[in-house]
Amino acid sequence: MGWFNVIKGSYPSLQQIDKTLDVASGEVGIVRGSLIKQVGTTFVLAQDTDATIASAYLYFALQAQTDLVAGMAGSIGQGIGGGVARITGLAVGTQMEVETSVYDTAQSPYAVGDLLTVGVDGVVTKHGTGDNCIGEVTKIDGTRYVDGATFVTGWSTGANVNVLTMRCYWIPLLTL
Repeated sequence: MGWFNVIKGSYPSLQQIDKTLDVASGEVGIVRGSLIKQVGTTFVLAQDTDATIASAYLYFALQAQTDLVAGMAGSIGQGIGGGVARITGLAVGTQMEVETSVYDTAQSPYAVGDLLTVGVDGVVTKHGTGDNCIGEVTKIDGTRYVDGATFVTGWSTGANVNVLTMRCYWIPLLTL
């Protein structure tokens, strides 16, 4: 389960920059809060190699690809063999402060002001020289209670989740 929450900023509003596309056929692992990118007319999970590609504009997934609504918005369960989910991505360049559980916990602790980029399998991670910059840490990573998180397998009972709070922006190939 991934957790993503907009704390402040232009979401939901007409000022937000978002896109709704099918998930690429065969794609797996997109959860709420994953960093995704557009390839053709579909979304795929972003990877660490996208951190150095200036044209690899990223979005935060607002739904997991396994979400029932995402499946129904796509073609899953509509008499089409297999089918694909359809999800919405919120652009990293949207002016907002967010918290996400989809971050590289191996890089912890994060400090306020640390710059961020994309890591393996669409996670937020610390920025390196020559990487695209998607934002900066505004509150150190820590635990918070999330109402819809899974504590008991198969049930959305609520549970503590580790989150990272960040201000979003898009600066391609930032060099320090």
